[in-house]
Amino acid sequence: MSDEEGAPAWMVSFGDMMTLILTFFILLVSMSKEQDIGLVASGVGSFLVAVRSFGLPGLMDENEKASTFEEVRQRFNLPPEPDPNKRPEDVLDASSLEIIRTKAATALAPHDQISQPAIAIFERGSSELTPDAERYIDLLAPMLYPAGGQTLLLEGHALDARNATRQGNALLAFARANAVRSYLIEAHDFPKTRVSARAWLREIDSDGPGTRSVDARLVIPADAPR
Repeated sequence: MSDEEGAPAWMVSFGDMMTLILTFFILLVSMSKEQDIGLVASGVGSFLVAVRSFGLPGLMDENEKASTFEEVRQRFNLPPEPDPNKRPEDVLDASSLEIIRTKAATALAPHDQISQPAIAIFERGSSELTPDAERYIDLLAPMLYPAGGQTLLLEGHALDARNATRQGNALLAFARANAVRSYLIEAHDFPKTRVSARAWLREIDSDGPGTRSVDARLVIPADAPR
């Protein structure tokens, strides 16, 4: 027998996960009082929307979602939806509802924050920090360090992805925020658990350095040590 260890018993591949979820929808329909294959199509459609949007609400517009649902219905030999507006709530939105409520309640707790816009500016289409950007971050690092119960939020911006799609811009924005996060952790010993990278999904400006930047917000809970 080989001494090499296999994959951990708890590890589930992406294919296994899809199989389990699709099996759930099939069982759901087969055990129901009414056999409605449309329920399966709706569930599979919602799952595909979640996968194609990388679990980030807002990456796909309504036309893209409708196209995905129509594609699934065609695979099941079903006619077009009579009224797409009456489609049940997306699985992604429904499963995230309680998480969103919890986060919203936490966000409503008293807290202060220090905002620092554009702590890094990137070249068009790039998520690599320039030497000038690194030097500027070095100057700001002492003020951005999350002490006590503080959290540093890094929000990336992008309207210049090479494929020029909303999804591409969101991925580039996140990559930029993550590049700043990695630099702060590696170069300035920021605690990993208190630095969060995220993408700003909808830009206010149509162009300019602000759409190629990363903003920082140091969130300070009211009961955190000062």
